Amino acid sequence: MERESWLPAAPESAPLARSIVRESATRSGLDRDAVWDLMLATTEAVANAVEHGSACGESGQILLRVLSCGEVLYVEVCDCGDDGGALAEFDPENPGPANFESTAGRGLPIIAAVVDLMEVRPGAGETRVRFGKRVLAA
Repeated sequence: MERESWLPAAPESAPLARSIVRESATRSGLDRDAVWDLMLATTEAVANAVEHGSACGESGQILLRVLSCGEVLYVEVCDCGDDGGALAEFDPENPGPANFESTAGRGLPIIAAVVDLMEVRPGAGETRVRFGKRVLAA
């Protein structure tokens, strides 16, 4: 299963992204807690793409992709920015604590905390955050 949706690069896209992920995750057989975790991670990824990324094309959109690969349901959020700074240094395996006084910088650590797998790929003309939950056999 793969679902791809272009969404406006605006905060109002978060509820639509959550709805798409909820529907796909439920259909894939994820339990309620795992669905909630993916929805939370999606909200954070969309917020990061909107706030820190660059919209794609003249229509100003970001890409949401949901795909099932074997026993993992993946969600990808892509924008057309080239963030070689903080994202290039982020390590999903060891996100480290957020600065207590900071009002930003918690999105990626939140995603890393609630998913089973995560990768961040900043690159030439695209930044992709990909995360997933394992689908447990019933």
